[in-house]
Amino acid sequence: MADMSTDRQSLSQSQNSLNSSIISGDNISKTNDEITSEIASEFCKFLNFNVEKEETKFNDSVEMMLTKLDEFFSLVDMIRSDTSLCLTTTLPQIQEKCAEMEFIFDKIDKLEVFVNMVKDCVAATEDKVTKAENELGAIGGLVKKLTSFVSLQKKSPLQAASKGKKPEFIPPEIFSTEDYLSPPAFNATQSTEEFGHSSQ
Repeated sequence: MADMSTDRQSLSQSQNSLNSSIISGDNISKTNDEITSEIASEFCKFLNFNVEKEETKFNDSVEMMLTKLDEFFSLVDMIRSDTSLCLTTTLPQIQEKCAEMEFIFDKIDKLEVFVNMVKDCVAATEDKVTKAENELGAIGGLVKKLTSFVSLQKKSPLQAASKGKKPEFIPPEIFSTEDYLSPPAFNATQSTEEFGHSSQ
């Protein structure tokens, strides 16, 4: 652009000199062809400008766009490969693990039922023990023994007979673990090896 402004300045100077020569009468000896040639040469200087800088900028911008396109294509290829990997490998593995988790969830539900049943059995046993302690007089038994030792000679046969009668104890129903937890399979070979190691 600086070259174009320089050419414009030279053209304006040429035009000014041409106009001054015309005004001063220098063109009397010049023909129309010569005047036309001079004007054409001056305009030719105006049209001759350097485009190398603009061409360099354009080429640089094109190279930058091509580089960005290459990076974009590489990114697209990477995403495509990751997508194919997810569809062919990762997704089937996730589905398989989901099926395994359903089996584990079923086991957890059964275990919760078993824990609740054990809790109920323990609570029932504690109630039976508390009731038996109250009936048999485990609390404060030492006091009763001392009083009975003092009045041992004064008991009547009827009181002794009534004392000998004990309340009937009904044991609570307790679950069997074999009904809920299967025992591990017995491996004869493994047991033989373990016995050999223990004997050594």
